[in-house]
Formats: sequence, structure tokens, C-alpha cells
Amino acid sequence: MITITARRLYTTIGIFFLFPFFLHAQKIDSMMNVYSESFPQEKIYVHFDKNIYNAGETIWYKVYVFSGAYPSSVSKNFYTELSDADGNVIQRKVSPLFEATAAGSFDLPKNIRGRHLHFRAYSAWMLNFDTSFIYEKDIRIAITKTDSSNSNVYSEKHLQFFAEGGDVIGGLDNTIAFMATGQFGLPAEVKGIVKDRSGKEILQFASAHDGMGKFVITPDIGDSLYAIWKDENDNEHTTGLPVIKNTGAVLRIIPANKKILFSIARSTEKNPDNDQLIIIAHMHQHLVYKAKINLQDNFMSGGSIPVDQLPSGILQVTVFNANNLPIAERVVFVNNHEFEFNPNVEVAVKGVGRRGGNVIEIDVPDTLRSNLSLSITDALADGNNLNGDNIISHLLFTGDLKGYIHNPYYYFSNTSDSLRNYLDLVMLTHGWRRFKWDQLAKGKTPIIKYTDQDHLALKVEVLGVDPTRIAKDESLNVIIQKKDSSTQLLQVPHLTGGKFGLGGLVFYDTAKAYYQFSVNRKLSNEAAVTFNTGLLREYRRVKPLTTANDTWALTDSSILKRNRFIIEEAERSKPVFDQKVKTLETVTVKGRGKSEAQKIDEQYTSGMFSGGDASTFDLTKDPFALSSTDIFTYLQGKVAGLQINTAGSTPSLQWRGSTPSLYLNEMQIDVSALQNTSVSDIAMVKVFRPGSGVGFGGGAGGVIAVYTKKGKEARNNNDAGFKGLDKTQIIGYSVMKEFYSPDYTSMNTQNEAEDTRSTLYWSPYILTDKDNRKVTIKFYNNDISKVIRIILEGVNEDGKLARVEKIIQ
Repeated sequence: MITITARRLYTTIGIFFLFPFFLHAQKIDSMMNVYSESFPQEKIYVHFDKNIYNAGETIWYKVYVFSGAYPSSVSKNFYTELSDADGNVIQRKVSPLFEATAAGSFDLPKNIRGRHLHFRAYSAWMLNFDTSFIYEKDIRIAITKTDSSNSNVYSEKHLQFFAEGGDVIGGLDNTIAFMATGQFGLPAEVKGIVKDRSGKEILQFASAHDGMGKFVITPDIGDSLYAIWKDENDNEHTTGLPVIKNTGAVLRIIPANKKILFSIARSTEKNPDNDQLIIIAHMHQHLVYKAKINLQDNFMSGGSIPVDQLPSGILQVTVFNANNLPIAERVVFVNNHEFEFNPNVEVAVKGVGRRGGNVIEIDVPDTLRSNLSLSITDALADGNNLNGDNIISHLLFTGDLKGYIHNPYYYFSNTSDSLRNYLDLVMLTHGWRRFKWDQLAKGKTPIIKYTDQDHLALKVEVLGVDPTRIAKDESLNVIIQKKDSSTQLLQVPHLTGGKFGLGGLVFYDTAKAYYQFSVNRKLSNEAAVTFNTGLLREYRRVKPLTTANDTWALTDSSILKRNRFIIEEAERSKPVFDQKVKTLETVTVKGRGKSEAQKIDEQYTSGMFSGGDASTFDLTKDPFALSSTDIFTYLQGKVAGLQINTAGSTPSLQWRGSTPSLYLNEMQIDVSALQNTSVSDIAMVKVFRPGSGVGFGGGAGGVIAVYTKKGKEARNNNDAGFKGLDKTQIIGYSVMKEFYSPDYTSMNTQNEAEDTRSTLYWSPYILTDKDNRKVTIKFYNNDISKVIRIILEGVNEDGKLARVEKIIQ
């Protein structure tokens, strides 16, 4: 389990003098502290199992939610949506966030219209701020007919100019960056000349990397500039440069080793407001630098911002005048190369032949706990872009910038000066506006419309009666009956007026809620009682993106051909398999029957809790179970090495020097809550030994998994058992689908079908810690793949990121 705590301090540096105007700036300081403490910003990365899908397949995904440089502790509920080409939400999932991660899937319909679907992911908290920072991605869909998007057609090119700091000031040296783009926002190479109002040539320019470049120019006051430029096809264009202003300040920044160098120059046409300036730098809403710049006697000054103690990420530098108005601003990337940890992925057994067996071993050479996700795919059908956006580039870089960035992971491929300069071009051409400085200066804070509960809540409102008739000590007794017939008894307290509420619930699908008021039991007969679990409804329709983040697939015909081949193979083999199934239905196969332990394990367990090396106790077959006061008393002395002390009011547990993790129906629970679960309601207990890899944190102290009775074995859990109680239905989290990985060593009729899976293996949760650093994964190839791609991504408890990509062929 990854515990989210404050691990790194952002220290404000700078020397201050108490000039009167400087005191006004303290309001911005204090407001930034308010924002960092009360309004933290979240950002999201989503690991998909692959990059391109066929109709009828499943999209598998793992969500990572960060706030600043660390996994977020803000939100507990998470929303994902899949929309069609018209912006209609066709599927929506709501998931609980555990340790700032969630996992889910979308089953694609077989009759998809168009080449893309739109994926959107967000927390309720994110909707209170600039929604352009929520996660959005167009999902590429392979189609069986010829894809017209591969045709080479001329697209109009666009050139934009950006003044460093925001404005071009006449009479001063100004850095001007530019960015040229073509179809889908892809970079376009350009070259040209800059001319003044009279048509005189001032300078020549050419793009240096991915359509971007920069130059320094000193324009005259009152002049105007324009560029005449040519694209790769030698077509000529004309574009104006930003307007030249008479007054203001120019901010210039040079990223250097362990520091950021800056200079500030005011206009020669004097403005008293620009004599005394303040420069601040902040990262993740934390103020990290502040200094006064005195330009009363000199028109230019400068300094340096030490950044060697900062986490890697985007630093925003802003210059304010004497009236607290921002007059120049710039973002710069700080790369201290401390953001990675490096799991080792080894292929122990390789099988790229038809249904070949494969074994990979994952070793995390670190004592810190890590939370990883793994995808294994047909590399020829997936078409993964090596320099495309991934967990490292997104959480450090693209997740904080607006607009499309081409091949963002390229900027992390080495530490050369040229790469650092290219990365700074991205900073110069992509603005970032988390703060509205005028609002901060007035002391205004964001309006919080969307709040987030501690997971699911029971929000109950009594309507139709005078709230004064509700006793102050009134409460609502609620029995939640889940889909598997297990039950949970809750006491929901009275909040105010006709409202009752309780948070911290986790259940999936729908559930029945049987309820009764504890003081005035007839209250529900006189009033309307409404229930909801506090989850958001769809907040708005979405307009799909222009597919810029997936444009690599548009021009790679081999990827599309590979996916069309997979679709055709699946369609060709289906009639043959259907005929085999009809024939096999008449065949009787005799073999060894399943043991009672195997039967009850299959009935109750799922995912990582199924099977495994564990001690299993079937309480439905144990006549002495009911003589135990609680489950801990029952387990005493039954498992070698597990020490249970029930002498105190709350039992204490220890196994090999660590405390076992406790689960009830595969949801983590504390000792006192499990102690209050009646033994008569318990069907089975599985005890996993330390280091089993089960549960969050890998089960370093062992895992005790308790399952309550369900179905016909459950006690008093049908409608007859709740006679006289009012009933309603409540909606919980979306049901998690389990990835199916075939075992070709077993006797299974499904193994007779042609195997054309392009996703060979998917595991959203691979959890390691100091006692469980190694994980072994076994999977089988399909019938057609010859090249297999492995991608491992994740985060550790210190907020460091990992990405490993390997090819098996």
C-alpha cells in the first residue's frame, strides 16, 4: 500500500526589503499559500493496453492521479467516459480511487461508426478549475475498408509567433519563438525572412526542431513586423508578428545547470509603475522564489533562480509591476533527473510460436512500495510510438500544458544541451495559465461546485415533513444488500434539517437498501425518503479532439493492414469454431472432480485472491465455527506462524514481524470492523502467507481474506428477512471486468477457437515492496503474432515514475 504523505518541501528563496509597494505583493504570497493548501490541482495519466483497437474488442486502462509531484490524496472517486463522433457519451464508468489509482475497461460495440472514439477521464474536484486540463484522448479504431486518411493530400500550414514573456517591447532586445504546424497539428518545417513596415529585411529564420525555432530582434518603437515564409512544399505565406508596444518589460530566461538565469529590461519610454518590479517563481502552486528588481536607475537587471532542490517539472516565472499587475510571464522546464525508478524486466521463457508459452520476471531493485501496470500486445498491430506520450512525459510535462506536443518523450531521451534547447522551444510556444492573477490580487478563491466524498456516500433526504419534527438524535438504520446477497448494517446519522449522511462506502453494481428510522419509526410513512450515493452525473457533452495525439497511426498503413488481418482472421475462424462447439457438445469427458476447497474458492474469490498458496477454511462445513466469538478467536492456532492475541478489547496480529492485511469480501478493512462481523455470516477464510503478492503492498505480513455468505447460504438476507422495512435501490461503482488470459495447458473448449487476440496480457495492478520485489508473469501467445511488445509503467510511494518497453521476437 502506498501511503501519501508530504515528503518534499518547497522553500521560498530571495532577499526582501520592506518598501511600501512590496507589502502589497504579500497578498499574492498569502493567496498562493491558500491555493496550495486548499485548492490543490490534480492531473491524470492513463495507461491503455494498446494504441489502436478493433470493433468488438475491450479497451483496458489504468489511471494514475497526481497532485503536484506526488500521487494525489484529494479525490476518492473517478470518472471515465467514452463518446462517439457526435459527442454522445456511449459508456461511462465510475471507479473508486485507491492509492491514487483506478482501473477499468470499455467493451467496444461491433458496429462502431468512424475511425475514432473519444476517451475522457476526470475527478469531480478537477471540474472546479480549468477543465482543459482534464484527461482527453481520441481512441483510434481500425476499420476493415481502405482508410482514406492515408492518402497524401496537401494541408494548409500555419505559423505562429510568441514573444518571450508575453509582449514585444520597442527599443529592447526581444526573443521571438515560432511554431509551424500542418495537418492535425503536426509540425511543419519552415524558413523565411522578417521585414519591417517599410519592407526592409530585418533577419532570416528557419525552424530548428519539429517546426519550432526562435530569434532575437530589436524593433523600433511604433514599427510593425511581418514574416514572409515558405513551407516544405515551397509554398509562400505571409504572417504578422505580435504588436510592438511602447512601454512594458521584457523577460528573458536561459535554463542552465542547477539554476535558471533571467534578465528583466524595462522600456526606454519611462513608466513609473515599472521602476520597482517583483519577480516570483512557483511550481505546483508553491512559491519557490521571490525577489525585488529595482529598475529606477538602470533599465535592465538580472539574476538566477536555484532549482537543484526542486522536483522535475514546469516552473512558472512571473514579473509584477508596482500595482501588482503581471507584465511578463514565462514557463520553463526544470529537469533534475531524479524522477525515475527502474524496474528490471527479463524474459525468462520466450515463445513467439503459435500459442507459445512465455514467462517474464519483473524485479524492482528498491525497497519502496510500487504500483505498476503491465500490457503485452502484438507489436505489429499496436504500433506504439517510442517517443509518444507516456507516464513520464505526461505527469512531468504534457499534463501541465495546453495544446498538442509532438513526440513528448523525445525530450527525455538524453541530457544533451541541444535537447534542453529544443525542450525550451516547447516552453516558449505553449502557454500555461493555472492562475488568474487579478483574482488572486483581489483575494478571490475558486467557487467549489463539485466536492468529493470519501468514496461512496449514503446521502438521504427526508421530504414532505417539517424538519423540526425530526428529532436531533434521530438516525437511520440501513441494511445494504449487495448483488452477491452479502449484507452490511449501517447507522446513518442526522446532519441538519431533513438530511442524513454517511461516507466511506465501497460496493459495485446496484444494491438494495432496507431502512428504518431509529427514533420515529413511522417517519417514512409520512414523508418521501430519497437516497443517492453522491456520484456525479455526466457533466456535459464533449466535442472530440482533432486526433492529433494519434496521428502517427494515420500514416502507417502497415499497422492498419495488420489490424485488418486480425479482424479477417477472427471472422474467418468463427464459423469453424461454432461448428466444433456444436460437435463437442455431445462428447462426455470424464476426469477428476474438483475438491470442496476448489469449489468454494471459485464461488467466492476473484482476481489476485483466487487460487494461490493459502490456507482455506470453509466455515459452512465446520460445526464448531459458531462457538467462536469472532473470526480472530476462530483462527487462533490454526495457521503456523500467525500470532493472534485476543487479550485486549481489540485483537493484535503479527506474522514474521509484520501486521497481516485484512480483507472482507476483497475490500481492505481494519481489525475492529472485521471483529464485529458475525462468525455466523462468514462462509470462508483464506490466509495467505507473507510475501504472497496478494493485496495492496504485496502482503508482506500475510493476508487474511474473509468472505461472508451469499446466495442460499446467506442468513436472513432475503426480502422476507427484512419484513417491515422500507426498501430502495442505490447505485454503486461500475463492475470491474477481469482480463481473460487463456491457459493452453488446460482442457477447455474455448481453447479450440482460433486465437487472434492482439492484447495477450493485461494486469493493472502489479504491487511490490521491500519483501516482495519480484513478480513472475506467465502468458501464452496467440496463433498469429511473431513480435510481442511489453510495456510496464507505474509509480512508487515517493512519486517516482517508471516506464519499461521490451520487444520479444
